[in-house]
Amino acid sequence: MKPPVPMPDVGELRDSIDQWAEFVGDLEAKDYTFDIDNWRNDVDARQIVQDALPMFSREEIGDHALKLDRADAAFKAATRDLKKCVWGHGTQRKEKWTPQQNWWYFRTPVRSNEQLEDELANVR
Repeated sequence: MKPPVPMPDVGELRDSIDQWAEFVGDLEAKDYTFDIDNWRNDVDARQIVQDALPMFSREEIGDHALKLDRADAAFKAATRDLKKCVWGHGTQRKEKWTPQQNWWYFRTPVRSNEQLEDELANVR
């Protein structure tokens, strides 16, 4: 007998949206001083939200739906387009990420740092 599949928890999605919004708030407030591994982890937070969104309606998400919209707009304002996926082409292809659907993986901070920019330049 298989164990029961846990029901998705809207509270966990709200927590993930809070985490994303907090990261974006920090990104707006100060220069990004971390490396590519940190950047990937930070933008992975948005993918976690994306993966959970189809399980809930905007009504179930409540005020967090607007919080996500505001955080996404602020993230776009605090970043610039990157011509490639921060995880590299192989991961992009394997995960089927696109700049249209998974735009957070195709952006870099406007207020970046030399180390991150050098590492992003070497992503293949």
